[in-house]
Amino acid sequence: MKKTIEEYNILKFIAIILVVLSHSTYYKITSNYGGIDYQSLIDSNFSLLLYKGFDKIREVLYYFHMPMFMALSGSFYHIQVKNNKWMGVNILLKNKIKRLLLPFIIFSVLYTLPLKYLSNYFINISFIKAFIGQVFLLGNSHLWYLYALFVIFLMSYYILKMEANIFTYLIIYIIHLISFLIKFTLISAPLQFLVWFSLGFLFESKRVEWNKKLLNYKSITFLTGILFIILVLIYNYIKGDFKLISKFLLDIIAVTGSIAVYNIAYLLSKYSKLEDYRFYKLVVVNGLGIYIFSDTLNYFILYIIYTISGDFMISSVGIVSLVIVRFIVTLLGGLLLTLIFKKIFRDYNWLVN
Repeated sequence: MKKTIEEYNILKFIAIILVVLSHSTYYKITSNYGGIDYQSLIDSNFSLLLYKGFDKIREVLYYFHMPMFMALSGSFYHIQVKNNKWMGVNILLKNKIKRLLLPFIIFSVLYTLPLKYLSNYFINISFIKAFIGQVFLLGNSHLWYLYALFVIFLMSYYILKMEANIFTYLIIYIIHLISFLIKFTLISAPLQFLVWFSLGFLFESKRVEWNKKLLNYKSITFLTGILFIILVLIYNYIKGDFKLISKFLLDIIAVTGSIAVYNIAYLLSKYSKLEDYRFYKLVVVNGLGIYIFSDTLNYFILYIIYTISGDFMISSVGIVSLVIVRFIVTLLGGLLLTLIFKKIFRDYNWLVN
């Protein structure tokens, strides 16, 4: 593994685990461009209560795990800008087309689309409509992240500079708020997540100072975690009545949750030897591939289990078992598919790196 900032490696590891976990709980994903709804089959009150409990965990993880992913990319971008990696927009454009846009298109068409067809995700949906839904982000596609990050990098080249001031970040946040009024994901997603990328960019400039505070005041990590929990409870209490306040609070939750996880990652980098474990290194090095391959496996697993025993998957034991099985299989399956891809297509490893 290349010599990097170890707390960022650990943060990346945790983020990947949380993303895979959050994708392992749902029974219902529907849109006008395809979908599956196994949740409607649950007819037991206890089973439904269990499912809603797992779904609440997924919801809480969604509050911060993708903002945290974007912030981590922004932190790396700050390091690259500081090291003068991007001397011209053409260099950046060429790199990000290769590393982000091409993987988005190729795996959407050649992996996600076929596997969703095998999983009956596209029942009564024409191929053309299914294709448009995936590539133009009109239907459900976890690969939206790659496209959004591609656009964000291009925007950041012109917006985020080492000397960026408070007004720059204020304008970015206003853009973030406006993005929720836009219903077209190809436009709204980059505008919505630019703010988290930019905050990661800002954080990297303050990281060393923050790390010193974490070492000098160990209670910061504990207090940040408690604050996150309190904010989540407040948000869930008021979100139906105060929409504007709820939106601001949700953004604060995203920041607090991301900082809480970073604090843990930094302390682990100081007081543990995670870098000595092979599995940890495999996940960190192959994180993009795991992200690309893992989520769509959920549809296939659910379809297979439903075909074998629909009654089991909606039972209380089945719901708990499937969360565990889906988490393990999609994490290890995503890792295995990445390693196989790298071995077979050696000249195209950059698609999953």
